[in-house]
Order: sequence, then structure tokens, then C-alpha cells
Amino acid sequence: MNHTQTSQNGEKITLPKSLQYIIESIESSEEMSTGKLKKIVREAQVTAEDLMPWSDFDHPLQDGYGRNMVYDGGFFDIMVMSWNPGDFSGIHDHGYTMWGTVQVFGKAEHAIFLAQDGEIRTLSRNFAKAGQIIGVGHELVHQMGNSEGEEPYLSLHIYGNFDRSEAVTADARIFDFYENKILRTSGGAFLALPETRVLRREEGPCADYITWLRNTVEVIRQIKRAKEELPQHDRLSLEDMIQDLYDLKHWNRLIQDLEEHLDENGHHTHSQFWKLLSWELKEAAKLQKELREEGKTNDSFHNYASVYDEIIGKPCLDNFIGKYLRHVKDHYALDFQNLSLLSIGCGTGLMERFMIKELGFNSDNLLGIDLSEAMIKEASKHIRAEVGDALELDPAVQMWDLTYCGLNVFQYVDHQFLENVIRKAAQITNSGGYFFGDFITPDHIRWYPNTIFSNCGQIASLRSPRLIEKDNHTYQRSSIINVNKMDGKVRVTYEGEHDRFLPPMNRVRDYFIEAFGGQVDVYDAASLTPISENEDTCPSTRYLLVAQKA
Repeated sequence: MNHTQTSQNGEKITLPKSLQYIIESIESSEEMSTGKLKKIVREAQVTAEDLMPWSDFDHPLQDGYGRNMVYDGGFFDIMVMSWNPGDFSGIHDHGYTMWGTVQVFGKAEHAIFLAQDGEIRTLSRNFAKAGQIIGVGHELVHQMGNSEGEEPYLSLHIYGNFDRSEAVTADARIFDFYENKILRTSGGAFLALPETRVLRREEGPCADYITWLRNTVEVIRQIKRAKEELPQHDRLSLEDMIQDLYDLKHWNRLIQDLEEHLDENGHHTHSQFWKLLSWELKEAAKLQKELREEGKTNDSFHNYASVYDEIIGKPCLDNFIGKYLRHVKDHYALDFQNLSLLSIGCGTGLMERFMIKELGFNSDNLLGIDLSEAMIKEASKHIRAEVGDALELDPAVQMWDLTYCGLNVFQYVDHQFLENVIRKAAQITNSGGYFFGDFITPDHIRWYPNTIFSNCGQIASLRSPRLIEKDNHTYQRSSIINVNKMDGKVRVTYEGEHDRFLPPMNRVRDYFIEAFGGQVDVYDAASLTPISENEDTCPSTRYLLVAQKA
């Protein structure tokens, strides 16, 4: 039997053999389950080309995705959905559907939710593979979409219920957190559902922070995209939703979620929670950046510089850097008042300010350089500072009594240049002068916390470290997201990924011995306990190195 249907352009066509196989298999079955249907769909070997007659990539932007019926079998429906980059469904179930499948033919984003006890939370968010078959049933609450920047794709949807003679997906629930309601609809599960498609409302569950955040981000994107077609949404206010995205009332929800999933050392205790939170915060950061109309920049510290001291600088100064700077001055009997110093990678100039104010350094004799213009802008408020590259330092221009590099800045240099930059530091250091600075051990990741809270209580910095390999060398790559409320709004910024080279401690020591030709001492940066040349690490995972120029 050849089944015929009307395609999207109105032509009568014979259904592809793959879809006919699915229809005949369902109609000849006395019982059906999601597992059995997945097997049928797999055997049918459907292709994206089979579905093209029902594609609708020119769907109205306010709908969020294209949706066309292929075959109405009474107790089951076969539909094709079309997904452009940026298209997303609402968070929804499937009405009266008791068994069903979705097969995707592209990089589909798929999230699953649990709604119970008056709360809805995200269980998972992943990318499905092209051709993957997803089981669907009455209990499934999910969301599908196509991330921005990806290719358009189609998906095949089959929904069934032997107890229905029509409208299998009727009375579906869409979870709306703007109204905190369940919206009932018998049409598409559209993200920003217009009032004309709402059948009725019911009290809805409260969303946890992760679920609320991503839903709000995607609704804002959807309304923004559709503004040309529909300047004023009939139910949702774009301005109010943007204001809600920044609202301080959500800060405590984030902090509570973090505290529930962190141990006393700031390490997360639930990998799936961490993956989801990081994913959704990155999307929020991307949207907030668009809303602020920030341009692209190659400076990885463009946003980071303004909050760097609160997150990193001040805690490190208080915990170990201030202590080791005093040790260097006193143990090596350095007259800071009369010596000149170049700070390589000075950042915001916080450590240099400490040397001036607390250790008596003459500010006229100190200069800081850094590759980041944003960092130098901050540093220049307090010290002499300029944009500069350590690899381009020239001893013919100026020599220094002391060279300093704090916060393991040398390890942000690619492995092939680390020895060179140490040589440069030696070349510009006067004979008898000193280099001092701190480094991290190859196992620094064991200490590295997933969340750092600023002392001021207004910033949470989320960090996802992992070890990577580059040309047979080990690096620690850290993805950094900062959330702060310093300007009276909740602002999320994604600072990107930062790589730090992790050479063995004795190799770094050897580089300094060769370059400086004098005494080289190594200490645990926190306890200042000396570290011998045959040791691999230290308790704090940070070490201080002091090298004297011969």
C-alpha cells in the first residue's frame, strides 16, 4: 500500500518507503511502547532527504521552529520539525502521548526536566548526534533546540496513544516561568507562546535557578529575533524580562545552589550540576554581552580586570604573597627604598602597591608591564605602568636591580617561550640583583577550587579546570565565569579559557640556574619551607623562586 500526503508546497506525493514502513508497522501492531517504536524507526532507516518535502525553514520567527504534519493516523501522528540556528521549543510535555520517538538529523540540543513537588529542575542538557532516536512518553518534560552558530536541521516526531482517535498531542503543557504558570496548548510547543494559542492556565511549579536562567535567556532571544515581525508581543514584555535577568533577587538563589553543591574547599560535589550551571551561565553571559552591545576584543582580561583584585589579587596577597614579599626583603636584606624594580605581568598593580605602601619601595623606581591593556588601565591608577611584552625586553634600554613576576604569570607563556622569557628577565637584571616570583606546581589542580567567593561578598567566580596536552607538554586549562552584583545588578561574564604551562619544578629551577648563573632558592610559597631540587611538589601547590644574578 502506497501512502500519499500533501507536502509543504501543496503537492500530492507518495510517502518515502521509510515512513511507509513506520506507518504500516504501527498500524499492524496490537500493542506499542516507546522501546518498540524506537526499534521500528531504527529499522526504517529514515534520512533527512525523506523529510525535506515537509521542511519549513521559513517559518515565522515568533513560532520558534517549523512544524508540519506528515501523517495523521488517528491514534498516532507523524510530524516534521525544522530548526534554524537559534530556534528553541518551550519546556513542554506531549499531551495525551503514551509512546513516541523523536529522531534528529543534526546537532540538536536536548534538555530533560523533572517536575514534581511544586518544583521543576533540569536533569540534563546535551547535544544529540545526527540520526539519534530519543524516546518520548507522557511523563517526559523536555526542550529541543538548535544552538546559535550551528547548521539547520530537521527532526522526525512520532506520537501515539491507542486510546485516542485524534489529537494525540492535544492539551500539552508548556511551562512558563514569566507567569509561573502552566500554559495548555494543542499546537506547537513554542517558547514564547502567544496568547492566541493559550487554551487555559494552571498553577505551575517553581523553577530552580538553572532552569529559570536558561528559559529566561532563550525567551529573551526569541522575542528579540521576532521583533521585526511582531514588534510588541501580545503576552510577554521584552523589557521586563531583560530587567528580570539582571535583578538582584536572583543572586541569593545562585549562591544557595552553589553552597549546596560545594565542599569546604570550594570543590563541586556534583558533576552534572556543575556542567549544567556552567552551561547556562555561559549562555546568560553571551546574551548579557549582546544586550550591552560590547564589541569583540582580543584582551582576555577586558571584563576580568575590574574584578580581578577582589577575586584573585587580594586573597592571594593576604594568603601568601604579602608574606613571601616580606620574606624576600628581610631574608635577602634588600633595600627596597633605593633599588629599582620591573614587575613583569603586573596586572592591576596590587602587589606593587603593597611593596610601595607596606615595604617602603620607592614608587619612582618601580615600573609595571603587562600585555593586557585593561589590566594596565587599572594599574595606572596607582603605579607607573605600561603595556609591554616580556619577550621584547631590551637590556640596552634599561637594566633593573630587581625583577618580579607574581601570580604565576610566567606560566601563561607558551612552553616553547618559557626558557626565553626567563633569559630575558636575567638579561635585564643587574649583576648581584635578584629575580623573585611565584609559580604553580604540576599538580596545582588538586588545590584549585571550582568557586571563589570575593571577600566583599559581591562576586562569585566559577572555574572548571582540566589538564590538557600540547606538543607533549602538560597545561592546566581553566574556564572562568564571573558573576557579580557590584553595580547593583547581577552581571555574568564569561572570561574564556586560560592555559598555564605546568613544567616540573626542577626544570624551572634549572632554567633559572642557567639564565642567572647564581644562587637559586625555592620555597613553598605559603609556608616558606625550602624545597629541595629532588622534590616534585609542595603542600600549597605554589612555590616561590628567588634567583640572584651572578
